[in-house]
Amino acid sequence: MKDDNPDNCLFITGTGTGVGKTVVSSLLLGFLRAKGIKAGYQKWVSTGGDVPEDLLFCLRHNDMDFDEAKLDSQVVYRFRLPASPHLAARVEGREIDAGEIKKAFYRCAAENEVLVVEGVGGVLVPLRPDLLLADFLAGLRLPALVVSHSGLGAINHTLLTIEALRQRSIAVLGVVFSDEKEGMPLADPLVTDNMHTISRMGGVEVFGRLPRETDYGALRKAFQSMGDLIYRRFRAL
Repeated sequence: MKDDNPDNCLFITGTGTGVGKTVVSSLLLGFLRAKGIKAGYQKWVSTGGDVPEDLLFCLRHNDMDFDEAKLDSQVVYRFRLPASPHLAARVEGREIDAGEIKKAFYRCAAENEVLVVEGVGGVLVPLRPDLLLADFLAGLRLPALVVSHSGLGAINHTLLTIEALRQRSIAVLGVVFSDEKEGMPLADPLVTDNMHTISRMGGVEVFGRLPRETDYGALRKAFQSMGDLIYRRFRAL
């Protein structure tokens, strides 16, 4: 335990919306469970519908059953509007209670050997008008894995995310790159340089590049070496 916070949890954030956080969360969850590790999934806030699609995606692809009794712990807040949590909550006349998230977090952490926590949007998204996700995360002292898109703009977005995390003393586990579209060339010089530059200038480990695939089995296969590197790095913290 560190500062009374669990040390068996990993936070997965992205450089923005739609970069592949859910896919990476699901793949890491499956990788851990295939190793015989009791791993669970949690998302503190879900926006864009009554049904938390990210949770269902992770459960479905890892042969895990949906249990409505666990829903409030697995996805603590669920809002219909696809927007920043502070706005989605306000539209429904609600407000996110950080204490409620903490209680659910501690409960899930105690029930699993490893807990994979998926973020919402980027790290500087507001949970409330007075609370950024990154500041809440800093209080729990979870290490963060950053998912970045592979192509144009990746350097700026990824280095800004790393800087925001480090300013709050949040350990950056490393970066996974995720292609924006199918068929991006493996030898694309832009992507190769993005990965090299972010590793060097950000002082982080780049675990690899995930292709954009509709075949989940192909994604699982592509992730194996990354999962091994991520898990080793996580255990070494």
